[in-house]
Amino acid sequence: MIYFIKHTEYVKIGYTDRIKLRLSTLQVSCPVKLEVLGLIEGNREDERNYHKMFKPAGSSGEWFEYNTELQIFVEGLSDDLLWRYGFGKDAFTPIGLIKQCRLEKNLSMEELGELMGITKQGVYDMELRDAQGNITIGAIFKALSAMGYKYQNRAKNV
Repeated sequence: MIYFIKHTEYVKIGYTDRIKLRLSTLQVSCPVKLEVLGLIEGNREDERNYHKMFKPAGSSGEWFEYNTELQIFVEGLSDDLLWRYGFGKDAFTPIGLIKQCRLEKNLSMEELGELMGITKQGVYDMELRDAQGNITIGAIFKALSAMGYKYQNRAKNV
């Protein structure tokens, strides 16, 4: 797939078949939080074509200035692949959805545990599994319901 990853005022246009690993690899060497702006089905030839298309905005290698033309292009992309890989708007956060919601409600792990009938350690373990993507929808639903949230999953027929 072709990815568009933003770093300050620059966007990297690249190809990968493992976007989460690629983002992680790039993030390790970058002091600024990177943002996945868009994903498109494609191969290395498609990647070269996008490099040619945005050549006037080229900066260094696969990095391009995030100018108006590139911004309009990226904003016009479908969010389907972003959602599929957990990068959609309001999809997942690096700390996990459960922890994000708990912090928004200003709840401690002990308080959430009391609402759910589990220990602080149980909440910690659940939040860790959520952040790692190793949690069931049922567990997410239970935690969010305990905090007064309505959990909605998204699916789209392709």
